[in-house]
Amino acid sequence: MKPGFRKKFLNWKLVAGILLSAGGLYIGFRKFDGTAFMTSLRQTNLWLFLLAMVLMVFTVFIRAWRWKYLIMPLQKIPLKHLFASEMICYFGNNVFPLRFGELLRCYALNQSTGLSSVSIFGTVVVERIIDVITFFVILLITIFLFPGLPDVLRRGGIIAVFVICLIGILVYILKMKKATIRKFINQWTGKNQHGMKILDIINRFRKGLTTLRKTPHLGMIALQSAAIWSICIFINWIVGVSLGARFSMYEILLIFFVTSAIISVPSAPGYVGTYHAGAIGILVFIGIELSKAQAIAVILHAVGFISLTLIGLLYFLRYSVRANGSELEKG
Repeated sequence: MKPGFRKKFLNWKLVAGILLSAGGLYIGFRKFDGTAFMTSLRQTNLWLFLLAMVLMVFTVFIRAWRWKYLIMPLQKIPLKHLFASEMICYFGNNVFPLRFGELLRCYALNQSTGLSSVSIFGTVVVERIIDVITFFVILLITIFLFPGLPDVLRRGGIIAVFVICLIGILVYILKMKKATIRKFINQWTGKNQHGMKILDIINRFRKGLTTLRKTPHLGMIALQSAAIWSICIFINWIVGVSLGARFSMYEILLIFFVTSAIISVPSAPGYVGTYHAGAIGILVFIGIELSKAQAIAVILHAVGFISLTLIGLLYFLRYSVRANGSELEKG
């Protein structure tokens, strides 16, 4: 095994993620009745399962459409390239460790368009910030509509206000103190060749970060973000119905918040284990029998994992993306 491979992948973060995933699988399935589980699984309506997978792919299309507006200030890119890069990202996150899909996504788009990978990564960071803000806005609306939410979600609402305010302050500082920040970076990097290279990378990344301020499509981006998360909530409801569980709006929002938050926890590729533990836990909390909760959790995970991994693999092979993070430096 090459030393470079060990350094990139076989580190403490990966080991910790695998251990957490193993712990999640143990917590979620330590009480497992194979007969009852298979009975629940066989009750799955395959047509609704396929519909959920189609909708999951559709959310990726909307993400690519939104990304088009975010990246437009840098370069006009055909939607097909953005969709392909998004799919490669999901394939990478589901197969490789340490969310490697985000780097593959930048590299794939760099190869198909020639745009700097570092600038592309800046737009990816902006996209993730938009997702975080949208998630917290939905959480705040839910807290207002359902005062009886568990305390952990109410505390999440307080954190949401803090995070949104913090992001606003950072954006203000970057906008108002741009000249000061540039001067500091120039002094820090110096005039040597290595320092100039670092400055060039920082400037490219900053260009990607500032695309949201430059785009005239903020309203459309907000609508697209709301649509993405709304469809994700609807997918959870469809999966429940496919297994004979008809969740109320209150219950489906609880499932949405827990499963969305749990994927931020370090884990093995594909959120295996941690996702299942979170989903099973909240399903049992709202009164679903354990074996059915386990089946619903497996189907919920499979909806995204199967559809996005398979389609992402096709694009991965088509674009001949090499899983080599050092290629990003060439962008």
